[in-house]
Amino acid sequence: MSYPPPPLPPRYLWVPAPHAHRIRATCRWVAVLLITACLALVPLLAVFGGRLPRVHPALGVFSWALVGSSMLMVVLTGVFLFAARRHVSTEHLDLQEVGELRSGIVVAWTSSLFMTTFAFVGLALGLSRGLSSAPLDRAGRDLSWPAVWVLVLLLATPLVLTTVALVTGRRLFRPPTTRA
Repeated sequence: MSYPPPPLPPRYLWVPAPHAHRIRATCRWVAVLLITACLALVPLLAVFGGRLPRVHPALGVFSWALVGSSMLMVVLTGVFLFAARRHVSTEHLDLQEVGELRSGIVVAWTSSLFMTTFAFVGLALGLSRGLSSAPLDRAGRDLSWPAVWVLVLLLATPLVLTTVALVTGRRLFRPPTTRA
């Protein structure tokens, strides 16, 4: 360690007032969009999930639990973006607090990615197991393939929404560039 120690990075970053207003407005708009989309997604998943044939009970519960957890990650990223507004004043940005919120958004996005992937695997295994155990004449009639594809798109929606939050957070809260 050299003496004197290097200076600490600045805690606050000056930003122009119009840029601070844009950050606050964008965070509010995207947070409301994420939470509203998540609330609209719940009944859609219930409607299209009900059109699937019976799947292996453990795989069905596993997939729905992961999708529900992934939707909680969407709500969490919306809350993070909404909370980030608090750390942007008229002309200053609190770098430490915003950095922690950015890290939280990255963790929520990563969790959503893994949960969505495992939910797809559970759904695919459950459907293949459900179709293989059903009689051949009933399997084609009970399964609505358009409903399956819509359900697959709906299962991917939480990942898409957390990706929107991730991109928004990274664009609005870039770390300051250091001058050498």
